[in-house]
Amino acid sequence: MLVYKTNSSNTARPTSRPRSRRSRAIPRTVDEDGSTTTLKRVSSVPWWGDLDPAAAVELQLPPFAAVAPDTADVVVIGGGVAGLSAALSARKAGAQVVLLERETMLGYGATGRNAGILSAGVNMSILDLPPESPEAALWPETTRLLLSLAEEARRPDSILSARLTGAISLAESATAAYHLVREVQGRTQAGLHAELWTPQQVEEYTQGRLNTASVMLAMWLPDEGRIHPLTLLAHLARQARAAGVQMVGQAQVAAYQEEETVGRHGWRITLADGNTIKTAGLISSVGPTVQANARIYALAFAADLPDNFPLFWDASPYTYADYRPGNGRLSVSGGRYGKAGVMRHDATYYNRLADGARNWLPELAGLEPLFEWAVDLAVTAETVPGLRALGQTTPSFAIEGLGALGVLPGMLLGQRAGQQIAHSVQRA
Repeated sequence: MLVYKTNSSNTARPTSRPRSRRSRAIPRTVDEDGSTTTLKRVSSVPWWGDLDPAAAVELQLPPFAAVAPDTADVVVIGGGVAGLSAALSARKAGAQVVLLERETMLGYGATGRNAGILSAGVNMSILDLPPESPEAALWPETTRLLLSLAEEARRPDSILSARLTGAISLAESATAAYHLVREVQGRTQAGLHAELWTPQQVEEYTQGRLNTASVMLAMWLPDEGRIHPLTLLAHLARQARAAGVQMVGQAQVAAYQEEETVGRHGWRITLADGNTIKTAGLISSVGPTVQANARIYALAFAADLPDNFPLFWDASPYTYADYRPGNGRLSVSGGRYGKAGVMRHDATYYNRLADGARNWLPELAGLEPLFEWAVDLAVTAETVPGLRALGQTTPSFAIEGLGALGVLPGMLLGQRAGQQIAHSVQRA
């Protein structure tokens, strides 16, 4: 009998030290650790103040103690976008599905604290993977998913908030410009939309609001955009409930183990409070916040930008930060990673993000961020999101590698995992 403690090796590609920018004191609006997902700290993430009541209702979960399911065809651990996608996919394939979330409601994990960016692929260049590799297919597949979400958000009765805005990658050096030329070639060869733009085109498209004085070349990606991450969770939760997925909160999983009963293999899941549930198939999607080794920082300024103002970022791989307009703000995430659980240099990293935002958007000069938040993640280099079998004889997957830019790959992998596990359970 094999026993597995709940953990994750979910990863993202780290960035290196950004250029030095002048430092200024930033009033802190988050708790010192910035990484705990309690209700007390959730207010430091701007998404909660923008949430429509109809979406907020969908995030609520009944406690496990009030429902106490004993068995299921498939159990999904984790209520982020990957877990919800897996549960919905397994249910559509005919399985009886229970989703276990450790918190009292959806949205307290990495999904609810991300930057709200809809970007295709994963956090690396499309040229980093061989064109024939299965992982390279993530770029066109996530692009199709991105476009479908934007279409769904346009429906009158949708609670999903998402919009295509396009994105601009800005090269300030000859090396970064060279990489943009190759990236456009790679994306075009993969059937994706990508163009090289001059600084003048960028200035015209952004109505002169972006500082293009140091820009040598830019890449325009029309099929990119932004999303309100809590509305995505609410959208998936509504679909899952309508399909018959049973979702419960306050269900902290302590361990799961393979066992054989009456000639059939299955899993016994034990919760921290001692309750258990048996299942034929298991999907672990606990997200990249378990066993974290690095901290990603984010902040947001008040900024009155048009609804169609594009995402933008520095093309240099060593100064990477994402800038997301929308919801009356300019949100910034990325830069140099700090160490998980270490607060000594937090102020420095927030200052660098803030100064980068003021550099690109000069109208922010003299302003301080309204919000600061951070998330501790498991991070290693060059990891591509994927599925890993958990057991030796029993249908199971762990969805891993969902660090930076993990929303769309997480949804795709969740869909695959749910369908495959449901079919395996039904054949057993």
